[in-house]
Amino acid sequence: MNKNPHNYFIISTLDFTQKSAAATRMLYYAKALADDRNQVYLTSCCSTKLSNNCFVEIEPNVFVLDKMNITTNFLKIFFFLGRLNMFAKSKGGDKTYLLYPTAFVFLEILTVFYLKLYWNNKVFYELNEVRKYSSAYEAPISFKSISYSLKKIIFKFLFTFTQPLLAIYDGLICISTQIENYGRRFNKNTLRVPILTNPNITLMASENKYFTEGKFNIGFSGSINAIKEDLENFIAVVEKLKTKGYSISFNLCGSIFKTYKNNFLTQCDLKEELKYYGFLNELELSTFLSQQDLLVLPRGYTPQNHYGFSTKLSDYLNHQKMVLVTDVGDNKLYIKDGINGFVVPPNNKNAMLEKIEYVIKNYDRIKSTIVVNAHKTSNTQFDFRIYSVKLRNFLKKSDSN
Repeated sequence: MNKNPHNYFIISTLDFTQKSAAATRMLYYAKALADDRNQVYLTSCCSTKLSNNCFVEIEPNVFVLDKMNITTNFLKIFFFLGRLNMFAKSKGGDKTYLLYPTAFVFLEILTVFYLKLYWNNKVFYELNEVRKYSSAYEAPISFKSISYSLKKIIFKFLFTFTQPLLAIYDGLICISTQIENYGRRFNKNTLRVPILTNPNITLMASENKYFTEGKFNIGFSGSINAIKEDLENFIAVVEKLKTKGYSISFNLCGSIFKTYKNNFLTQCDLKEELKYYGFLNELELSTFLSQQDLLVLPRGYTPQNHYGFSTKLSDYLNHQKMVLVTDVGDNKLYIKDGINGFVVPPNNKNAMLEKIEYVIKNYDRIKSTIVVNAHKTSNTQFDFRIYSVKLRNFLKKSDSN
């Protein structure tokens, strides 16, 4: 057994110092990997010179690159990887790199050919979505929107072209069953790590109100995207519930997808059952989630949703509220209808309507059991600590090669 200290470098054009779903997932990786013999460096691609003084320890043996100038420039990325390789060597012991991809492909192209093939480093890849199916380009190609259509064609070509590079990495860490099956077309060495969380975290709350008293409050947080989240159909369900005599408030927070913004805000002005609370910081988001009666992920079927796995689910479960999801991605693998939450088919307004009616009518009777079971799921399936050994073994298993 290799007893050398081990240094992990998680690299991306992502800013790890800023709160985001991606940065949080990588922080959980870092916390799962780190101990007295394993140090993790969350390193954003930058034009900054790398030294120990550039990193701040944010958790025991977890360091984040601070005060850097992030770059997506091809030449600057090339020099960044050279500086990173030298810094990693200076730390001594064994080293492993994990790439978190973004829409800027220069980093992964250079990582493969420079960091992996030229320097012969161990480099792994976080496969959390099939990027050619990005929600930014889910609308169909149309002659009425030439600019969008051209961008979509270029986008799909670019990420289809770079997919074969997956075969060169030492392995792929996949967020869902479907994406693992997809990734194995290119690279057979895979590990599935689902959405991660810390179910024992202390929940904080402010005194602000994000609900309407006297109504059944349904909450949604995250990117407000009409196609990806199938929000128009869900809003239609809320309106139907209202016509049937139910007093409903559909409360939303998060960033609004730019092509949907005007439409969505107009609906909020016209429909009293729709409440938009803007983009909330961590404290206010926790307050928002804790004040809802039911938290929903109403996603319809899209290629991105089929392969993905929403990180919002773990946040929902942590706040000990009942959740309602659609059967896309790995949702049904973890959420059992009527046991620890509720599941309906995607794009099915009637099924959604019937399920919400059932929840409202039986709320007081079913709430405590559902919530307890949901929290157990969070503890047994999504706690980042569960994956410490699996991640270390997967990322280290070629040490002796």
